[in-house]
This record gives sequence, structure tokens and C-alpha cells, in this order.
Amino acid sequence: MVELRKLSAGVLATAKAVWKGGSPFAALTAMWPVNDEGKYTIEAEGIKISFTHHGAAVANLWVRDRDGDEIDIVLGLDHADMYPETSSNPYLNGVIGRYAGYIRDAGYEAEGVKQQLLANAHGGTATFNGGEKSWGRLDWAVPSNEKDSITFVMFDKGKNGFPGLFVGCVTHTVSPYTWHIGYGVTPLLLPGGPLNMAQQAFFNLNGLRRTDNGTIGSVTDHYLYLPMSGMRFHFDENGISTGNILSNPKGKEHDFWSSPKTVGKVLINNSGELASSYDQTFTLAHKYADSSRRQKPAAILSSSWSGITMEVYTDQDALRVHTWSEEQTGPLRLKKSQGEGEVPRHGAISLEQSDWPDAVNHPEWMNRKTLWGNLDIYSGYMEYKFKVNGGQVRDREL
Repeated sequence: MVELRKLSAGVLATAKAVWKGGSPFAALTAMWPVNDEGKYTIEAEGIKISFTHHGAAVANLWVRDRDGDEIDIVLGLDHADMYPETSSNPYLNGVIGRYAGYIRDAGYEAEGVKQQLLANAHGGTATFNGGEKSWGRLDWAVPSNEKDSITFVMFDKGKNGFPGLFVGCVTHTVSPYTWHIGYGVTPLLLPGGPLNMAQQAFFNLNGLRRTDNGTIGSVTDHYLYLPMSGMRFHFDENGISTGNILSNPKGKEHDFWSSPKTVGKVLINNSGELASSYDQTFTLAHKYADSSRRQKPAAILSSSWSGITMEVYTDQDALRVHTWSEEQTGPLRLKKSQGEGEVPRHGAISLEQSDWPDAVNHPEWMNRKTLWGNLDIYSGYMEYKFKVNGGQVRDREL
């Protein structure tokens, strides 16, 4: 009887939501249980992940290190209620949409007509990560939450000046030692609009526990390998793509393709001082058919201290690599699962996968599809595979 009452209440609330132009799945969100931290959890052998519906953000990711200890390897907040109190765009480790990165001049041209968006960056001259009320700053509906999967849904009708009616869906699934992310967006009405989604996640494969050799909590000791990234995008002083693509010569600063090397190699100068941040967006030169992209990693991140290796697979063509910087985001306290104090500079690293940056304003990139109409379905996937003790890579230059 209790379940029947809950179902009836859910149906009524859903009908009201649809009548008011909202998501038909909004009422279903309350039907799925959350833990004491207000989060949804999925798990499989060797992996457990928690989420909040605020920005569909990843809040915790537990894997086991070489000693068999379960450690939390992503940044996040202790309770789901803390996410709306943050000012970051998106919420920490949230979905980035409808358009990842900057759109210069806060607009674009389509069929000879200038489409103006709502600006939220650089004094009103650019749109960043989808605008002030982007998908990563809104609450998502949760129509499904099973033991090993969770689905988030967002209805967007003209938010932040973006045209059209779009329905976004993100599904997270776990299998033994693996985290899968699949997303799709369906435009329902004309006119269409630009799409470029991403899922933010800041990783520290030591769980921010390492306290020796002056590397307290940082990822300077992590080895990074980008076998598909012999080139990177050029940006102006505001972080907006100029349209130029640069080479990463072998043995030089941005060479992560010829062999793995520590993140510290590009952070520590000749005087032994840490740079304020590392933030570069690399091309992903997939040499294989779409069906084979799940078999060749675009990135490998490894810590010989914890013994954890993370392989990243994606069908996207750009990879933004950036370290945590408290100057850009403000101080962030460690979660209780990670200890006491604040996240230090370079305390985590993000491997954000998306399409080419600001492609909507670069028609010279003729192989980029940037505008999506009501006959299209936009999709993408990411996959993270975790291994322990099997991937202790060493820098061949050391």
C-alpha cells in the first residue's frame, strides 16, 4: 500500500511537472534512495561511485590500492546539499553542457544570422561552459538508479539564450573495475543549436594521502601518457581558441605522446618552483575505426605510490588536461574520506574529453559538426578502466 501511494504521488507530481513545462522525470527522482550524505551510489567489483543530482556531479569514487585499502580518488563535497552553495561552473565534477569551454563573442553565426547567447565570462564578451545557468549548474532528474547504473535527464528549452528544445541524458554504469559514461542529446524543435558536452572529474590516484617528499596531496608524482596527442590547440590570453593547432615535438614540454612522464615535469621549473597551473587541450588523433576506440586508450594516468593505473577511452576528439588550482576555484576542503585540511595546488588532475573547442566559430574546421537540429541525435562515451600493480610506468627520461 505504501508503494502504491508513492507511485500515485509520483504520477501526480509528474503530470504537474509536464503541465508546467518541466521534466516528466522530475518526480521520479524522489523515488530513489540516497545515502546519509544525500548521494546516489552505484557499485561493482573493485569500484564504487556516488553522485548528486546537482549538476549530475560525481561526488566520490572508491577503488582499492595495492595494499587493498579502499580510497576515494576524486575531489568532491561531503554532502549533496553543499553543491548548490558552491560558485564553480559547473558544480565540482559536474556535467558540462550545453557547450563545453568558451564561445567567443557569446555567440555564433548560423545560415547568415548571428545567434546571441547569454554571456557569463570576460566582462560579458564570452559564454563559458554553457552559461551561468548551464547544465552543470542545474538539478537533473533521476529516472533510474539501479545497483550498477544511474541515469540523469535534463530538459532545456532556451536556457542561457541557446535556441531550441533539447533533452539531455547521461548514464553511468559500472562493471568490475570499470566506469562507463554514455550520453545522448535529442533536439526536439527547430531551430537547432550548438552542442559540445563533457563530464568533469578531478582525480588523485593517491586519494590525497601521500605526505612524503614534499608532494603532499599533489599529482606531481603521477605519470601521464597521451599516445594520441601529438598536437594541441592554441588559445589566446582569455583561454579562447584561436583556431590554430600546434605541434608537441618529441622531448619538449608538452610531449606526453612518445612516452609516459610525470605531471611534475611540466609543473616544476629549473628552480624547483611549482607553476600556478597546467592547462592544455590536446587533440586526440584516433587512428582506428569507431568500433575500435574502446580498445585503444586515449590517456593513461598512473601512480607508482598507490599502484593504481587509470586507462581512459573515449570517442571524443579533444582532451583538456588541467590541474587543480585554488586561485581559479577558491579553497576546497578535503572530504572526510580523504583527510583533513584543504586540497593543495595541483592536488588533482582533470582529463576532460569533448569535441574541439569553440568549433562553432571555426568553419575552417570543416570536419566538425557543431550545430544539431531535430533530425539529429548527439552522443558520446567515456570509459575509465582501473588496474592495480599492473601499470607502474616509469619516465624513460629519469
